[in-house]
Amino acid sequence: MTFRYSKLKIFYDLLDLIKSNLFILFILFLNSGSNSMFMNIVQWGAIAVFGFSFLFRIYETLFTKVVFAEDGIHIHKGLFSKSEQFIPREKFENVQTKANVLQRLFGVQSITMETGEATSDVTLEFVNKVDCIKIEDYVLRNGNQEQHAEEAINESERQILFTTTIRDILKASLLSFSFLAIIPIGLNIWSDVHPEKYINVDKVMSHLSGWLLILLVLLAVLAAVGIGVFKTFNSYYQYTISMDNERIYVQKGWLSKQSFSIRKDKVQAVIYKQNGYQKLLGVTTIKLISAGEILPGEDQNINEFFPYLPTEKAHELIAIMLPEFQLRSMTHYASPKAKKLIWLRPPIFASLVAAIGFWKPIFFIFGAIVLVFTYINRIREYRNTAFKLEDAHVQLRSGAFTVETLVTKRAKLLELQFERSLLQRIFDVMSVKLTNRAHPVHVTTLLDIDSSLQPLITSWFEARTKDVEIDPHSQYDSLKQDACPIPSYVEVNSK
Repeated sequence: MTFRYSKLKIFYDLLDLIKSNLFILFILFLNSGSNSMFMNIVQWGAIAVFGFSFLFRIYETLFTKVVFAEDGIHIHKGLFSKSEQFIPREKFENVQTKANVLQRLFGVQSITMETGEATSDVTLEFVNKVDCIKIEDYVLRNGNQEQHAEEAINESERQILFTTTIRDILKASLLSFSFLAIIPIGLNIWSDVHPEKYINVDKVMSHLSGWLLILLVLLAVLAAVGIGVFKTFNSYYQYTISMDNERIYVQKGWLSKQSFSIRKDKVQAVIYKQNGYQKLLGVTTIKLISAGEILPGEDQNINEFFPYLPTEKAHELIAIMLPEFQLRSMTHYASPKAKKLIWLRPPIFASLVAAIGFWKPIFFIFGAIVLVFTYINRIREYRNTAFKLEDAHVQLRSGAFTVETLVTKRAKLLELQFERSLLQRIFDVMSVKLTNRAHPVHVTTLLDIDSSLQPLITSWFEARTKDVEIDPHSQYDSLKQDACPIPSYVEVNSK
């Protein structure tokens, strides 16, 4: 399959440039009659930048060709100075699609084919739905036309696991306190406009009756709630989690639609995340970690599930989609020897804040508050630290006020590192760092684990070579390294 941009993309690029630079163009329009030499230079400079940007997009549209071959993707660019980029097919991890309001008007969307390296990701920004399906088929289904035909028949049988309702969206709007965003927005507008220059605020306030003032406050509250509901509705409308035998699909959005699909065998890890507020509400956020670069959405990552899923429902979804990443009871915790370290580690930041109190006495109070917060944070982190090694799986829990539990496979780990500070050596404990293959790499640190567990952890990690298989006939050496990097562990003693 060969892909070329439609000529209609030129008109889309023009509108997109205008939309992206609307504020600058508006300011230049207001100062179009200015006799200032500086403003004239700025105007002509902006016009030149805008023109060159538009010409570059035209050049990209007319002289870009993408060939989807059996061995990988060949990207040809240029007219006089030509370049070609090749990405092996096996590199691709997952696919994301996104369609903003302008793209939806043209009936197109952008599609990103993600690899484990950001420089190898391929993004096409003006693709119709038919071509998007073909490209997704190429990446996720390996281009097997017979399999594609069979799956097209069974596509209606894709299992929908979760879909947001209006009640869920309203609940998320209130629980997220998104309506409070109107406060900083209002203050920012006030500081930019400076209405006190044009009207006497005190005089206006003195003429307002009590009932009228209450009415204005109620209208402001309703506007804030309305903006919060609209923002949440736009983010989570038709938020759907579904799956088939091989893939997981996430779709979301109203004005701007976004979708994410990933093969189950490409999932590197699952993170269960819960802060104190979520724990009080009984909800948990689930996040999938993959080697590809997950592009952020407007207010959350598309690979992060609906953040107000009931905890039981979140665990149920993982048990259905990825049963090997289910949570299990922990077996090892932070060492009891490390309890004294909570109090013996110097509270450096709190001391610095308190030291400013010699010049500003109020900072003595701030320093005391920071000191209390520091020790509460250390106590919570100590209590939450735990891990479990089970065959080819590992489960790591860390954090203080926001607790993250990472569940991954041993084959997905890249590096194991032990660290010991001077205090840790005295109390015979260590910090353990495990690095997961992701983009960027995901590092989980466990503090104050008993040093006697080092041989157990090391032997478990070194058995990683039994969990992976390397194709000796692979024609790409880099793929062999990515499939099974040499397991290594590092021991660091810091003073």
